[in-house]
Amino acid sequence: MRKLVLIPVFVLLSVLLAACGAGSATTSAPESSGKPMNIEVETNPNPAAMGDIELVLNITDADGNPIEGATVDVTATHTDMTGMDMSGAATEQGAGKYAINANFSMSGNWELKVYIRKEGLDYSEEIDLQVQ
Repeated sequence: MRKLVLIPVFVLLSVLLAACGAGSATTSAPESSGKPMNIEVETNPNPAAMGDIELVLNITDADGNPIEGATVDVTATHTDMTGMDMSGAATEQGAGKYAINANFSMSGNWELKVYIRKEGLDYSEEIDLQVQ
């Protein structure tokens, strides 16, 4: 009788030990983003508030070098209200900075879609923006 009780306990402990140690044997180096460009958004005013806002896009390549001479278009869409969107071209400010003025008529969650084109490169990225 004692053997019959010990066998299921042994099997259960074996399964638990295998499950606990399954992911801890190896560690991997962090993966790079693999993106050809990086986009950082600054707003004026900061934090972004309803009304007129200047969006400044800092665009760099994968090595952190500024991207100059690109065509940059921006679309802003309110994620909670369908039909509330706007778009336009950003103007180059130098040193990888591009700016566009926008009027955010409603607070909440907005999604910026930034399109960048330069010398055969066609890249877009979606960026979340919270407007207060």
